[in-house]
Amino acid sequence: MPIINPGSGRALTPAACESFVRPGQVAPDRPAPDACMRCGRAESGHHAGPFETERQALGTPAVRAVYTAFEAAPGPGRMQPPNLVMLRAACEGADVELGAYDLRILAWLAGWEPQVCAVVAGLITRARSHGEAVRP
Repeated sequence: MPIINPGSGRALTPAACESFVRPGQVAPDRPAPDACMRCGRAESGHHAGPFETERQALGTPAVRAVYTAFEAAPGPGRMQPPNLVMLRAACEGADVELGAYDLRILAWLAGWEPQVCAVVAGLITRARSHGEAVRP
């Protein structure tokens, strides 16, 4: 039985695979080369939320990759380039045309923490997915 979000009345879906593979469990066999190493589901979109907590956003592969790269080479502004890649990839995946001002705003957003960028990227990805689902 799904868990229901009391605010929206909709069923909650895990944002990251942490809800599917708990400590001590083994991830299922990967059914496809692009499958998540932790839960076995297809990578595209399943780490896009909705996020109920910051911890879920922190657990996404994209955010973990930014922090791993930062730990290897820390310094001011070092998270911004990979954050910008994350945001632009979400826009590209959603076929969003970007203008010069759009790019300036994405660069500004990329200055925030990776988990914030993951939430914004997830909103873009989910909006595109929802739009595809409701088209006739």
